[in-house]
Amino acid sequence: MEPRVEATPLMAECACSDGPLDEALQRVEALERSIDAGRQEHANMSQRLERLERQLGVLLAARTESRADLAGTQHTEHQKLSRQARTLVEQNFVNFARRYADKCQQAVKRPERERIPYVIGLLSKQLFTQDPQPGRAIQRKLHLPENDGGHIEAAVTALRDTCSELATSIHRAGLRHAWDFTHEAGTVIVPSKQEVWPTCDPARPIAFAMSPAYVVDGRVYGRQYVYTV
Repeated sequence: MEPRVEATPLMAECACSDGPLDEALQRVEALERSIDAGRQEHANMSQRLERLERQLGVLLAARTESRADLAGTQHTEHQKLSRQARTLVEQNFVNFARRYADKCQQAVKRPERERIPYVIGLLSKQLFTQDPQPGRAIQRKLHLPENDGGHIEAAVTALRDTCSELATSIHRAGLRHAWDFTHEAGTVIVPSKQEVWPTCDPARPIAFAMSPAYVVDGRVYGRQYVYTV
């Protein structure tokens, strides 16, 4: 007969150790599933929060745009476009007028010192519109010669194209825009709407408008240039 082996306390402990180990592993698995579920729930909540923040941003932006006392995106854009229009007058129109004022049949009837400002005014009326006419038509309305080899037409067309691009940008910016040429000859300027050409005396009466006011929703963003005598 084989000798009898009696169970020792250590053997008994090993024999019964599988139960608590399995239970511990199950608890670990349950905890991992809980953590995964928590992570997923957190990700979902973050996505919902981001959507709500975007929607709130859109609503706040729309509210800002609708307030006349705040400079919203559209108002800021029109301020920039108004500065572009002013630059056109002060640089592009001036350069053209200096070159061709003495050839403009409408301008040569004026005193010499008025000719350049007067041509600028004529150009403004033709070009600051929603849809300027072709360069050749503008050339004829200014009574400029057509036998110069096409140089004047090319110069007018370049100005016309630049002003057309400006008109497109103004339309794209939105809001109600207008070019305001209205003025009263023989009266002094209205500072909120008009300013005199740098060579003129602001205390003298207005002779003619050189460029229009830039008006958006009834608000003047850029004042008229006027010539005084």
